Amino acid sequence: MASLKSGKCTEIKKFKFDDGMVLQVDVSVFSSGHNAKVKFQLQKCSQTWILHWGCIYNGNKKWFVPSFYPSGTTVYKKAALSTPFIKIGDAYVVEIELRDPKIHAIEFVLKNARHDKWLKMNGASFHINLHKEIEGKNDGARNGKCLLNETSHNENIEKPLRHRSLCSATFFPKLSTSSSTWQGLSQKNNAFSNMYVMSLEETSSEMVGEKSRSIRFLNNEGPKWMKFPASIVLPLGVFEKILSEDINKEVAKKIASLGERIDRGDISKLKTVQETVLQIKAPRRLSIEVRKKMKSSRLPWPRGRGDDTWTRVWQAMKMVWASKWNEGAYVSYRNTNTTYDKLRIGILIQEYIRADYAFVTYTHHPVSQDSSEIYTEIVKGSVETLVGASLGRPMCSVTKKSDLKSPTVTCYPSKSTGLYTKSTRSIIFRPDFIPENTNGYTCSGIYDSISMENKEEVVLDYSRDRLVTDLRFQGLIHSKIAETAKIIEDLYGCVQSVEGVVQDEQVYVLQCKPIL
Repeated sequence: MASLKSGKCTEIKKFKFDDGMVLQVDVSVFSSGHNAKVKFQLQKCSQTWILHWGCIYNGNKKWFVPSFYPSGTTVYKKAALSTPFIKIGDAYVVEIELRDPKIHAIEFVLKNARHDKWLKMNGASFHINLHKEIEGKNDGARNGKCLLNETSHNENIEKPLRHRSLCSATFFPKLSTSSSTWQGLSQKNNAFSNMYVMSLEETSSEMVGEKSRSIRFLNNEGPKWMKFPASIVLPLGVFEKILSEDINKEVAKKIASLGERIDRGDISKLKTVQETVLQIKAPRRLSIEVRKKMKSSRLPWPRGRGDDTWTRVWQAMKMVWASKWNEGAYVSYRNTNTTYDKLRIGILIQEYIRADYAFVTYTHHPVSQDSSEIYTEIVKGSVETLVGASLGRPMCSVTKKSDLKSPTVTCYPSKSTGLYTKSTRSIIFRPDFIPENTNGYTCSGIYDSISMENKEEVVLDYSRDRLVTDLRFQGLIHSKIAETAKIIEDLYGCVQSVEGVVQDEQVYVLQCKPIL
């Protein structure tokens, strides 16, 4: 960053949020030909945020993109910028140098990088008037004036913003062996209080984890041709609700006792508490709700006889919940001084698509760090084929964001084996949680997903596969994947990794995550 000349006045403004987070904005306006330097600092921050901002000329209300902006910034729809906060010491920081003296103001909102959550000032963007006039041009910098003026809502500027923390006690009550835990949660939403299972359309952001939020958001905001597996969800807190039922009173006491011993460092009890979770009994109404909701959402019911099939479904749910006490999760808890009673896991029940191909794509090239390129890896078979330990490489391609119809294949596939399910339609149970919900704890990738069908290993032959032999088909698939990833990046306003599958030339998005 080029150094700014001396002769400046500095104004500091602080905004306090309901969850304890503090935003400090330092504005330095210079009496030289330069305009200003703005420094944003998030303090007491436990989640990842992005600064979504734009500049304004005097007398104009529309945002525009300045010619100079911080590295790592992405341009959003040619009219706004998204800059991730970088951790420096105990704070998360963004520094912006505005070199155009015609810039009159900067406006911004804060965006949660992992959730569909925006922070605004009473429903509008924060508006910072950089300077009305720099009197220091004649009298020296000591007489300069630097104003932080909020527009029509300035009378409320010192008041806390109305923002509910995603990890507030309301939605993450402590584990209890009584029903009061669930009642405190359910009073906030009557629909939630009477349902164990919900469609994604019936949920709100506070009820579910990142996977469900992402699918619901993209389904609502993305183009109609963007596809997702059919899904229903057991919201956050359902495990605690079931555990509070009278039929599970003794199991709940045992889990609470084992949990206390594990919190004190007795890792020998991890396997015991997982086995205890598998002893939990299902309320009768749960079985009825799961069947009805799966049918109405067009999810396939697993093959097998009635009672046997439900037993397998219920066992899969418990295995997801039990993975909260696996060794990987325990290490993460200890490293971040987090206790088990602060974390909730929902379950996303999805159709398991028997894919022709599986892919992961990045909207910022992970090797060259070129933000103008989309990088894709794709293999025959399931996602497990792509991320598994089988020998060989996936097919790789690079696509310029400016020309999504012209992908370039950089590596041809050599994976020796692929994983497939026998059935063309099945279901999978995925952990649904809020990453970094306490003390910066990140639980991504450590809980177990449970499939209702085992996968078979198949020897792959790419020599006759259309993805290799048919250049038109090859270009079509890579182009579709790149276009999907670019749309998701634009919707979220930050760099994304997207995981999905291809079936009958149709791209399905399984999940996406921000990359910072």
